[in-house]
Amino acid sequence: MSAAGFLGGLFASRHIQQFSIIGLLHGIGWARAVLACLMIPPLSWQHPAALILLLVALFVFSFIGAWYSPLRFALLPLLVSRDEYVRANGTTSLIHQVLQFAGWAAGGLLVSHVAAPAILGIASGGFLLSGLLSKRIASKGQPASGKPRPARLVVPLWKKMYQIPLIRTITLMDLLETLANAIWSTALLLAFTKTVLGKNEEWWGLLNGAYFIGAVIGSYAAVSAAKLLQRKTGIMIGVSAFCMGILTALFALSPLPIVAFLLCLGMGPFYQIRDICQETVLQDALEEAERAPMLAAREAILAPWAGMSYVIMGYLADLTSIATVYLLAAGLYLFSFVLFVSQSAARAYRFSPDPPSPVQTESPAKRDKPAS
Repeated sequence: MSAAGFLGGLFASRHIQQFSIIGLLHGIGWARAVLACLMIPPLSWQHPAALILLLVALFVFSFIGAWYSPLRFALLPLLVSRDEYVRANGTTSLIHQVLQFAGWAAGGLLVSHVAAPAILGIASGGFLLSGLLSKRIASKGQPASGKPRPARLVVPLWKKMYQIPLIRTITLMDLLETLANAIWSTALLLAFTKTVLGKNEEWWGLLNGAYFIGAVIGSYAAVSAAKLLQRKTGIMIGVSAFCMGILTALFALSPLPIVAFLLCLGMGPFYQIRDICQETVLQDALEEAERAPMLAAREAILAPWAGMSYVIMGYLADLTSIATVYLLAAGLYLFSFVLFVSQSAARAYRFSPDPPSPVQTESPAKRDKPAS
């Protein structure tokens, strides 16, 4: 699935701007619904071909899924004014976190009491509904997409990602924090719960739930304090990285389950606010035609790196100890903060509700100079 996500992001970064955003969202919803239905029959087959068909369906599912996030990211600025970016991103994040938390709880019940084909049928219905709802956005007359860019204006986004200092800094921070975020995977968090805290799976579930609740609180705080976050959007990215580093270090050193629970609860708001502010910064820094392909290019880098991060952190946990890996992750969060404050483009960024001036890129001569 990581390979499919990489290839999907790579392909999307070159071609996604040539299509209507609404049209693609509608098509992806229907395609996912069809793929979910196609996965139902092989579940009852007693033949090796069933596994092959399931893997192919999952590959295609992940490939087209790599297009969805960039499209949603690019669509929102076309539906709201600039001074509503933070509030809109916070609202969508709040809805997403609430549904994810509810789905996490309901999913366990469904798996326990409902057959797999029925679950896939429910998922198919959800994707179908998503595709239908995307058409309602278009019916309201919103500018769903701009004209496709002429081929001669297409700049290699890998190069532009490096040329724009602010995007380069955020991408490097994402690489560091993706590696650190691997500690919150099911396997490592369960190992920490049993080894360090001396508790069972119930506490592991509580720690997961605490983070989700914190994320909901963070999204609600972003919506409520949207005007404040607009003035501090860039700074909050760095502050959140610093707070995550401190809280993760305390989490790794805490022998008390209740303290670990409270620390997880505290991490959720910081990281959710960071994500909301980061989306706003990227939407602000990029031109309309560049938003979807640039995010697809970033996802093509981050998706395989996320898969490698689980392997790296799992190996280090076996090589050292689970507590050591959590302390290492805390160091990565703090290093991400240091990277942020060391870059003048990140420190100087201020979100303005007024239309932005053209994004400045660094010339080769400037890039050769040491960073200030």
